Amino acid sequence: MTMNTVKSGKFVGVVDLIEMRAVIWPDVASSNVGDVEECIPDVYNLLQGEDLDHTWVDSQVVTEVALASREELVASLADLDETMEECFLTERSPSAEELRCALRRLTIDRKILPVMTGAALRGKGVEPLLDAIADLLPSPLHRQPPVLLDQGYHGDDRQRSIEKSSTNTNTDVSKKIKFGHPLHPSLLALAFKVIHMKNRGGSGDGRVVFVRIYSGKISTRDTIRVISPNMYGEQGVKPWTERVGGMLELAGGKFDNLKDAVCYSGGVCALVGLKNVSTGDTILSDSHDAKGKKGRKDQQDQTHTDYEVVSGTKCLAGVGAPKPVLTVRIEAENGEQQAKLIEALNLLVKEDPSLEVKETESVTLLSGLGELHIEVVVDRLMREFGLSVWTGKPTVAYRETIFEAFETPGMVNFDRTVGTTRMQAQVHIRLEPLEESQNVEDCIILQEPVVFLSQNVKEYLGFNPDSDERELGQRCEIADAILSGCKGALKRGSLSSHALSNVKCIVQQIDSEGGISSLKSLPGAIRAASSNILLSLLNENKQSCSVVEPTMGIEINVPADMVGTVLSDLTTRRGTVGDVIMADENVAHAKAIIYGQVPLAEILGYANNLRSITNGEGVFSAEYKGHSACS
Repeated sequence: MTMNTVKSGKFVGVVDLIEMRAVIWPDVASSNVGDVEECIPDVYNLLQGEDLDHTWVDSQVVTEVALASREELVASLADLDETMEECFLTERSPSAEELRCALRRLTIDRKILPVMTGAALRGKGVEPLLDAIADLLPSPLHRQPPVLLDQGYHGDDRQRSIEKSSTNTNTDVSKKIKFGHPLHPSLLALAFKVIHMKNRGGSGDGRVVFVRIYSGKISTRDTIRVISPNMYGEQGVKPWTERVGGMLELAGGKFDNLKDAVCYSGGVCALVGLKNVSTGDTILSDSHDAKGKKGRKDQQDQTHTDYEVVSGTKCLAGVGAPKPVLTVRIEAENGEQQAKLIEALNLLVKEDPSLEVKETESVTLLSGLGELHIEVVVDRLMREFGLSVWTGKPTVAYRETIFEAFETPGMVNFDRTVGTTRMQAQVHIRLEPLEESQNVEDCIILQEPVVFLSQNVKEYLGFNPDSDERELGQRCEIADAILSGCKGALKRGSLSSHALSNVKCIVQQIDSEGGISSLKSLPGAIRAASSNILLSLLNENKQSCSVVEPTMGIEINVPADMVGTVLSDLTTRRGTVGDVIMADENVAHAKAIIYGQVPLAEILGYANNLRSITNGEGVFSAEYKGHSACS
């Protein structure tokens, strides 16, 4: 892209290999870089033989090196681009436009990474960098709109029928501007961060919602429609409306209120006055409602043939967060403080989706991604809410999973009498790992188990074989009974009391002596049959199951002469060493870095132990990598 023009160790400018020109900046002190007139560069066309009027630059040498460097650039691009390949094979020098277009294509395809040279402190190389950004990087208008999920809720058949009818009428969807594209007038935004600031939020709890707008615009006092994405198999929450109370200016650490503010597509803004919005929620305009409720006329005109029309149940995937791996019991000093603690924890969960709070009649459990995560939450409770809390001994989140597929030997009969009611049904179930390549040595990221109904079952129930399980569960009582029975059985494994993860359950066939009419009259029979048969299947195939535990990637910085001691200690903790980087032995107080993986259960309180065996000089950091089989 650019080549330094350096002589005698002094950086004076760059050579633009695309246009074959030298750009040389005046020697300006860093204190005068802000003066534009003092930093105007001189530009010389090397192909026209212009003499570089500069003390430290030899014109002939620069031209020769630049020509050779341009040939190397074309040769490198020839392996990736057909136009450059043709120029290279025919020994033709590409024009500046051809070279620029090739660089843009490959940059957008992420096949190359352009590199520029500059020195911002001296005000050199800034202009070519800005030109390269404009010439080579894609415009936001060229990116595809974000992927949307269909968020059905509470069996709203009218919503689905409207979406289907609108889909059928849009016969030329490919020519329409997709919903979520920057030019689409309908609002689509993501609440990617929620924080609580006292005397700022305007919603009682000081909630400030940071929003990224994909399309449309949002203004102060607008009424918005909010959709919370739900995990597969969970009951969807019906969308609700809220009013934007205000907008804050984002300028460094300042959060000043803006009057009559408007934020357009591609922008990021901070909204206040929203009472129930959480991290990961999707924000739409209130008039973007498939039921045809109230809306401004300019927004109703969005049904123009130039724009794609979608239902009000479409939402973004939200903000992904790993499952918690560590749980502690947390208590306040007294009953009054306990109520405030629960309220504060609920606010923190709104901010951080990786936190979970479970409250029972006797205890409150707080789950997070590790010791440091929990410590940060406890510290925030003290600093921001004035709550002094007690935490119990941490426990690790073990799970069970399977590493090979197995199924029942055909239809298995379940026949049991409860009181005077006979419950009879037949089920054929198959269990598979969620990922085909999943094996016992893998370190897996936890995912909730999923339950599918085969085409045979869907046809037996009288539904389209392509119907979605979520939709079937809302519309058919028998399907809901099957799904809930299987999901309940998967909450307790055969090897321990831990729930199963990363498992796919497929219900192949169902039947009953009385046929489907018998199942309709007593859905509890098929629920009990699915649950009991699945539990029996797991107990019969314990050899294909495994208990998995959270595994952390660890980086340890220790003195070089103590590496052996630390490695020995790490081995006793069932850790595996990936790499050890040693510093130069001749350097005083040389350090070494150890990379490896270790079960989370083995490094609880590891900081104190590490300081003890390294005389206070060792430090470490850990990051959750996934769950792996217990060794």
